[in-house]
Amino acid sequence: MTALRPLLMTCGLLALAGCASANPFADPRDQVFRVTSDMPVPPNVERAADASGCSGGQLNAVEARLPDYPARGWSRGLQGWTVVQFDVREDGLTQGVHVARGVPGGSFNREAERAVRDWRFAPLEPGEQLTGCVVLFEFTQGLVRVR
Repeated sequence: MTALRPLLMTCGLLALAGCASANPFADPRDQVFRVTSDMPVPPNVERAADASGCSGGQLNAVEARLPDYPARGWSRGLQGWTVVQFDVREDGLTQGVHVARGVPGGSFNREAERAVRDWRFAPLEPGEQLTGCVVLFEFTQGLVRVR
């Protein structure tokens, strides 16, 4: 019986190792994106937001990173779009950032809004401010693009 003990322990450990699952905290964006939904038809931006344009001056981006593809959307193979409206202060920082519309919403909207809040533009002329700026982000096939 003592001769079988190491063999039984080895078999038991192998059986337990087979039950182990992948790391539940791993970033799903490390895996291949598998589309499970059709891309929703993007909106007419002028209808989705008050697209009076970025009125008030010239807009020159200094730092404008794209939003991250939401991990939850990635793991589910979802696609979508988000329209974000914002103003630009005299010092080039954004303000009044809000989602005008988004499909499917949720984490897509949060990522888009977070990215625009961090955008930086060249300082404007004294007393100048840009209002009603609008951007459309498309989250499609694991990529994000501005349209």
